[in-house]
This record gives sequence, C-alpha cells and structure tokens, in this order.
Amino acid sequence: KTQIAITYGTQEVIERRPTKLAKRSRSWSLEDKDFWEKFHISKSLLIKFGVEPIDYFWINEARYRCHTPSYVYNINGRYKVYRPFETEGKWYSNTSKDDIQGWEQLKDSGDIVFLASSLKDVMCLNVLGYEAIALQSEMQMPDRKLINELQERFQVVAVLYDNDFEKETNPGQTMANKICAEFNLINVILPAHYKSKDISDLMKDHGIEIGKRIVQI
Repeated sequence: KTQIAITYGTQEVIERRPTKLAKRSRSWSLEDKDFWEKFHISKSLLIKFGVEPIDYFWINEARYRCHTPSYVYNINGRYKVYRPFETEGKWYSNTSKDDIQGWEQLKDSGDIVFLASSLKDVMCLNVLGYEAIALQSEMQMPDRKLINELQERFQVVAVLYDNDFEKETNPGQTMANKICAEFNLINVILPAHYKSKDISDLMKDHGIEIGKRIVQI
C-alpha cells in the first residue's frame, strides 16, 4: 500500500484499528445556507464534495446529538464530523492519513493545483476556479509519489497553507516552507494585513475578488 504522507509536529496521525463512526443525515436548513454562504460555498458544491448536514452521530456505540449545525465529510467512505459552532469536540473522524480530501473530485489535468489546509479551503478554491486537495493534517509531509502524480497531471503545484500570523512560530507557514523546499513548489502566502489566516476566512472577510487576486499565480 502506498504511503501518502508522514507526519511532523504535535498533530501526529496515529495508525490504529478504524473507529466505527456513523451518522444520521438531516435536511438542509436556512442555518446551513447562512453558514456556508459566508464562504461563498453553495449547496451544490457541498454535495459535490460529500458534505452532509447531520443531527446525530455515533462513535462506536456512543450516540451524540448535534445541538448546533453540524456536518459530516464523506472521504473514501470514512467520515469526518465538523461542528463549527462548538468550542470543544469540533472535529471527530475515523479517517486515516491516506484519505486525501478532494482527491475524488480532482480533475484529470489542468493548469494549477493547490495543496490546501482543509476541505473548506479546497471548496473555496473551487469557487475561485482552481483545483485543490488537502491532507488530513497540515503537519503532514506529502509523499513524493503523490507530488509526482500531481506534477504529471498539472502544470503548476502550489501550496496554500494557513498564515498563522498571530503565532510567533507560524506553524502553517513553517510546514509550507518545508514542503516547498522538499519538492521545489510555489508557496502562496496570504498577506498578514488582511488578518485572515486561511483562504476561506479571507473570502468570508474580504470577498471573492480579493481571494482571486491573492491566489493568482
């Protein structure tokens, strides 16, 4: 089996027997529309990327009720639960480091593909007209075979990771620089003066046109 990524730093992905994670879907609501439209992400794009609204989810035999708008990402038949309005328990998943977000939706070829931080960023880049994927953690180093395949399919491979401008160590850009140095890729950095750490926040805070201007290569 091909290893997709290795991991650095504190967000280590530990291989273990997969956790059983199940969900109960619900209908889309106006609250969902209001949340995702802030990032200019439509319902049709959410469906394309396997995002569903849920009202319950199960981890092994334990059931959890969603008291705030919550979602599940379907990635290779495994799930990542996203509860954006929760301060604790925001994320749960039974995905592995080999599950690449956006891979199934990636075009066969094109001009540019981005390695992004999250599925939300992947969808925002799709809104801007770009192809993108995201690993399970921003702290993972992609495998050379993965980068080689992207370079065979796309003319340019670029990294668009978080600009953690408020943190002295800036972990997003530290990892982006490691990846770009290892594979000789382009690093696209969001200017700190926008005070938006990722492309989804930038589009929420400043709109689509600023997003297009920043990521244009």
